[in-house]
This record gives sequence, structure tokens and C-alpha cells, in this order.
Amino acid sequence: MSIKILATADLHLGKQSSDVMGDYASTKFTLNKITNYCIDKSVDVLLLCGDIVDYDNRFFEAYGPLQEAFDRLGKDGIEVYLVAGNHDYGVLPQIIKTGNNKHIHLLGSDEKWEVREFTKNGQTIQFVGWSFSKRFVEESAMLSWDSSLLDPNYQTIGILHGDVGASNSRYGPINLDDLRHTDVSLWLLGHIHKPELLIEQPTVWYTGSPQALSAKEAGMHGPLLITIAPNQPLKIEQIGMSPVRYENISIDVTGVVSEEDLRNRVISDLKENAELMLTELEEVLSLVYHITLVGKNSRQREIESWKRTIVEHTARLETGTAISVRRVEAQISPEVTNLKQLAQQSSPAGILANTILAIEEDRDDPFLNELIKEWISKIETANRAGVYSSLPQESVLETTSDVARSAIKDECNRLLGELMNQISNPN
Repeated sequence: MSIKILATADLHLGKQSSDVMGDYASTKFTLNKITNYCIDKSVDVLLLCGDIVDYDNRFFEAYGPLQEAFDRLGKDGIEVYLVAGNHDYGVLPQIIKTGNNKHIHLLGSDEKWEVREFTKNGQTIQFVGWSFSKRFVEESAMLSWDSSLLDPNYQTIGILHGDVGASNSRYGPINLDDLRHTDVSLWLLGHIHKPELLIEQPTVWYTGSPQALSAKEAGMHGPLLITIAPNQPLKIEQIGMSPVRYENISIDVTGVVSEEDLRNRVISDLKENAELMLTELEEVLSLVYHITLVGKNSRQREIESWKRTIVEHTARLETGTAISVRRVEAQISPEVTNLKQLAQQSSPAGILANTILAIEEDRDDPFLNELIKEWISKIETANRAGVYSSLPQESVLETTSDVARSAIKDECNRLLGELMNQISNPN
């Protein structure tokens, strides 16, 4: 007989997925799906790796759904082992204490490592975990790691919330080498929302968020199903469960000469892209695209106008998944035969061409350096302006050199395209 474990993190009860409407936008929807899956698939243990609740002020919003889930799991004999993260360090222990939650095991309170054993049909595994007790933790939990806590006769799974590879992080910095030098066969981590296998020996996973919350969280999201059988290697698979999926797609508009051409190209490419991942969309109710128009085209100004209505596009797949578009941006290059030759000129077109090449070749250029400084200064001023203070964080532009170079390149391409059109069509 095997032991079946479902593991996830960063549900952030109290939040909703952006760019979609409906009950499924709320993370309560996915909590219910996780609970149903555990019961329907006879899961033995649910592991939660922190930030299950968004913040302390979400207590009453989270309490009902979370306690209901705990009650249903308890009635079905499912044990829950969890750690608190930097968001729910205060609210999660309080919710656990208020209910009849003997089957709920919060590991590592007071930022001290704790071990609990789980036995099924004579097979025992042990879980070891460490919980946040405050919002900011600047020292690694691994500094207090003690392998003597573990029983060497049992396989061990570690659950931890923290920031791998970020030594200056205020959210529990973790060094991968510290996880390598333990007697733990599987580490399951929370904090980063993208699911990712970090290393294989020992196995270290970021479980990722089970529900994608914004366009920054593209791709499949869902918990990990871990199967442990005697004398067999661990079996780990991701279970797609997020009702919302975000995807980024580049659509080549080379050769587009009319608005009808652009519409046909967008509809065709979106359909083709979605059909390639149909098998991953069975649980997805809403597929949200961020489109980037790329390629070479002399009609950049017209395409800028034509693309404005693309965000109104909707469609539905055979899975029932609704397709929508959240944003369309253009990174179109002008139709220039020889950009390097043009860059040798001292004309406005030559200056634009040289700036584009400096960005593409990642070389130092005095004019580009001044543009980057000015762009960053203006964006920082705009970000500080009170009129923008209520915008979601994802709507605030980052003031990094890479972001500046990308924005400057887009604008140079647009201006060069218009300039070349004026030169070739003076009337």
C-alpha cells in the first residue's frame, strides 16, 4: 500500500485572480477543489507550505472556508501538516486554535524545527517543518537545522517557506546547499508562486501557487501529488487545478497590410496556441492572453490603431474554457533592409537605428545611456505621484535598466518606422 500526499502553498485566501470575473476568481474556489480532490482520490495527507491566508486582516474572510475544508478533511481521515509563511504567520495559528482541529498539525511554531510522524499500514514517514512567527525573517531557518531531530529509520519530507538563492531577502533566505546537506529526501517549499523543480538530489520543489493570481504567474498551476510506496522511488506529478491560466504569446505581423489581416492573424494564432495545450485545460475556466505583436512591418502607426480592439476578443474551446485578451503591446521593427548601414548615418533615422542596435547588441552607447537615465527618472517620478498610489503593484512600471532599454527600443522602432514611411511616401 502506498501513501498519497498532496502538497501546495501560497493559496492566499482573501485574494482573487486578476482580469477575470466570477466565483472561480476567488481562491476559495480552488481551496474547495483541493479539498474535493483529497477526498475523491483518497489522499492520506495534505501538506501546506505557507501563505495559505493572504494577511491577518483576512481572518474572517478566510476562517469560514478554511475551517470548512479542515472539517471535511478530518471527517475523511485526512491529516494536514503545514507551516506558516510571511503572510499568514499570525492568522493561521489562530484559525487552527479556534476549531476542532486535532488532525491539523502546524509545524515549527516559534521558528523552531519540529518533526511529526505519520503511519499507514505499518509504513511510517516523518514531516519536518519550520514556521514564520513574524512578517520579516532575515536569517535562514537552516542556521538552526538539527538532523538529530530525525529518526534515520524513516523517510523524511521537509516543508518550509522561504526565498531560495536570495541571501538578502527579508522573507526567509534559503541556500540550496543547506538543503543538500540534510537527511531529507524531499523538500517542499512555499513563497515563489511558479512551480519549479530546483534540484533532484535531494528533490527540492517550489510547489507554486495552486491558483494563478495574475499575468505574472503564467503557465500551469496546481498542487503536487506525491506517492510513496515501500522500496520505490518517490513519484511526483503536478495536478492542474487552477481555474485561471495566463499565457504570453508573440504574434508575428510581418506581411499584415490591413485590419482584417491583423484580426485573422490574431484569431488564428490564439486558437492554434490554445489547442496545443488542450489536455492541460480541462480544469481551466478562463485562459487569459497577453499578446505581443512582433515582426517587421512598415504600417506600425496603423497597427497601433488596429490593435486597440483586440482586447475585446473572446472565444470558447471545446473544454469549455473561455479565451480572453488582457493586453496587447507592439514590438514591431520597421522594414529596413540594412539597419547597420542606416546606423552609420548622422540623420535622425541613423541615430534611431544606432540606438536600436546598441540595445540589441548590449553595447555601451552615450546617447542610449542618457536616454535610460532620463526614462528611469521620469518613471520614478510617475510611480511616486499620488494619482497612481491605488494602482495594483503589477501596474507600476519597474525602474530597471532592462525595462528602460525595452521601452526605448519599442519607441525607437515606432519612430523609425514612421520616419521611413515619410521618406518613402513624402506626399
